[in-house]
Amino acid sequence: MGLLQRLIGAALGILLFIAAFVFASVALALLIVAGLGVWAWLWWRSRKLGLHRGARSRGGSIIIEGEFEDITPSQRIEDRERR
Repeated sequence: MGLLQRLIGAALGILLFIAAFVFASVALALLIVAGLGVWAWLWWRSRKLGLHRGARSRGGSIIIEGEFEDITPSQRIEDRERR
């Protein structure tokens, strides 16, 4: 092979590598934009369900799930004041 063929082959190889890099960059950017779009759509659709951190109920109060035990002593019927 001549020197000219090697130079043309190297130039075409470099151009092909650059074209592949540009294509991969554009494809990655499109995937990121599509992913952000899907995430935003899911967030927008789920906001009415109250799935987000700090979501409040319709009454404006915070709902905290859990269990509790009432430890106030109960009065006996005999000990109550008569009304």
